Amino acid sequence: MKNAKPKILITAPSLDETCQVSGISSVVRQIIENGNFSYRHFVAGRSDGERKTIGWIARQIALPFRFFRTIRRETINLAHINTAFNPLSILRDFTLVKAAKLAGARVVLHIHGGEFLANEFRNKWLERIAGKMLGAADEVIVLSPLEKDIIGRRWQNIDANILENAVKIFDLDVDEKLKDSILFLGRLHESKGLHEIIEAIRILKLENFEFTFRAFGAGEMQELFVGEMTKLLGKDFYFGGVIAGEEKVKELRKADIFILPSRYGEGLPMAMLEAMAAKCVVILSEMASIGSVIRDGENGFLIEPKNTAQLTEKLRMILSSKSDFGDLRDNARQTIVKKFNLPNFINRLEDIYKSLNG
Repeated sequence: MKNAKPKILITAPSLDETCQVSGISSVVRQIIENGNFSYRHFVAGRSDGERKTIGWIARQIALPFRFFRTIRRETINLAHINTAFNPLSILRDFTLVKAAKLAGARVVLHIHGGEFLANEFRNKWLERIAGKMLGAADEVIVLSPLEKDIIGRRWQNIDANILENAVKIFDLDVDEKLKDSILFLGRLHESKGLHEIIEAIRILKLENFEFTFRAFGAGEMQELFVGEMTKLLGKDFYFGGVIAGEEKVKELRKADIFILPSRYGEGLPMAMLEAMAAKCVVILSEMASIGSVIRDGENGFLIEPKNTAQLTEKLRMILSSKSDFGDLRDNARQTIVKKFNLPNFINRLEDIYKSLNG
C-alpha cells in the first residue's frame, strides 16, 4: 500500500565476500545489512572463476523469467537493479528491467562504472539497448556529477540521481602503519592495471628500492600476477587471496600505500574509499568518478590509465621521500568521513525509494 515501506528485490553477484571480489556486491551487502527496508537479494552476475558453460548460458536465458516470477510471488514493490556499462551486463539488465516493469514493480537502475560509461560505445545497437534500459527505469542512480553529465549528454531525457558509494568508518592507530608497504586489493583482471604494476615493480627493484607488496583478490590473472610478483620480490611479496571483514580492515590499517592503476571500467571503487579512510597514500588512474574524489597531491595521487611511467614515478617519489605525507593522509580520511560515510548513503538511498512509493 502507499507510503508503507516497500519490499525491495536487489540484484548483485554473490554476497559471500570470502569468495567474491565485486564492488557491486560490497555496495549491496552494506545496503542490506544497514538499510531499514525489507530486502531480497537476487543473484545476477558471474561469480569469480565461473566459466561460460552451456549450463551458465541456460541460466542467463532463464534469468528474466525467474526475476519476473520472484517479483510476482513475493509481491515485490521495487526492483533495485545494479548494472555496469559492459556489454553482457547491459544485455542482461535490460531484460531484468523489462521483466520488472512487466511484473508491476517500480525500477531503480544503479550504474556502477563499466567500459562504456566514460568511453564511447563501439556498437550503436548496444548503445540503443542501454538507452532503452535507462528510459524504462523509474529512477537512475549514478556515482558522481561527471557521470550524471555523461548520461545526460548521451540521453537527454535521463535526469539521473547522484549517489556516491560509501564505507563504514573504522578506528585507526597511526602506529599500525608499516612503512613502505604497498597494498593491492581487488579483482585480478587486466582491467585493474596488473601489467602496469608488474612493470613498475620491476623498474623499482632494478633501482634498488626496498618495500613490501601485499595483494588480495581473485580473478583470471591470479596465476600470472602472483608468479611474476613472486619472481620480482621473493619474500617481500605476499598474496592472501580473498579477504573480508576484520581481516581486510587489519590489512588496510597497516598498509602505507594503496594502488589501483586501472585501465578502464571503474566507477567509484570501494577499495579506494576504504584505503582513504585508512589513511593510506592512494594512487589511482583518473577515470569516471575517481577524479571527483581524488584531488591530485592533496588527498591522493592520480595517473593516466595504462601509464607505467607515471605509476613508477609516483611510487618512486613516495618511497624516496622523507615526508610521511601526514596532511595528505588526514585529508584522505576527512574526505571519506565528510562525504562518503555509510549512514548518509543509506538515508539518501531510502529517500529515493520513498519517492517512488509515495
